Amino acid sequence: MNIESTKTSIANSQKAVYDFLMDLNNVESLLPEGKFTEWKGSYDECSFKMQGFSLTLKKESSTPNSEIKLISGEDSPIDFDLSIFIEEKGQVSSEAFLICEARVNTFLKMMIEKPLTSLFNHMSEKLSRVSL
Repeated sequence: MNIESTKTSIANSQKAVYDFLMDLNNVESLLPEGKFTEWKGSYDECSFKMQGFSLTLKKESSTPNSEIKLISGEDSPIDFDLSIFIEEKGQVSSEAFLICEARVNTFLKMMIEKPLTSLFNHMSEKLSRVSL
C-alpha cells in the first residue's frame, strides 16, 4: 500500500526544512494536537501512540537537503517506510511531501489507509506553519 501526502509550500529554504526534519524530536510538532500520547523522541528515533497503535520511526538514510527516509521500528504493528521529499522552489521557499510504503494485508489496509492518509496530509500541511 502506497500513500502520498499532498505537497505543501514552505516559506523556508530547502536546507532549513531538511535540518529541521533531520531531528526526529521535531516530528512531535507535526502531529495532530491531542490525538497522540506517550511521545518519546531523540535525534534519530521517535515513538508515540495514536488511535491505539504504537508507532516508532527510525532514520534509515538521507540525501542531503532533499530526502529523509524513515523506517518503522520493531514494536510498530505496521511494517513501513516513510520518505520525506523536500524540493527547492527559491532561495527561501521549498515544497515538501511524504510517501509511505506499507507492507500490510488487505484487511489491515482497509482499516489504516484513511487514517494514515489523513495523518500524513496533516503532517505535510503543518510543516508549512512551523517556525524553523
